[in-house]
Amino acid sequence: MRIKRSVALLAAAAGVTLGMATPASAYACQTGYFCFYYNSNQAGARFMTDSNIPNLAGETFSTIANGEGEPVKNNAASVQNASSYCYRVYYNSNYSGPSDTVVAYSSRNLANTYNDNASVRSMIC
Repeated sequence: MRIKRSVALLAAAAGVTLGMATPASAYACQTGYFCFYYNSNQAGARFMTDSNIPNLAGETFSTIANGEGEPVKNNAASVQNASSYCYRVYYNSNYSGPSDTVVAYSSRNLANTYNDNASVRSMIC
């Protein structure tokens, strides 16, 4: 009897844990958009765009999470591309300097532009 009760309690606890939404899933990038995230692994506050931005100055992370209200420029740690285009994130404004390319329908932590991102544009893959 004790074993059945213990197993039932463990199963219930696992179900509650698995049912909780993580910050990354709560702010998944919407189809057709490219998203910057304040934290690594698509976590924290999010900024979405579907256009080229030559200078990210003035753009802010807007979702309620760690980094909300912070500037996107030089503060993004990860990205998600939910579009059919590739996107390239650049170190400098006006699409220059080191960059990170993000293929269609993928996500990744930034490497060359981690917390040093200044512009973004789409391109055909």
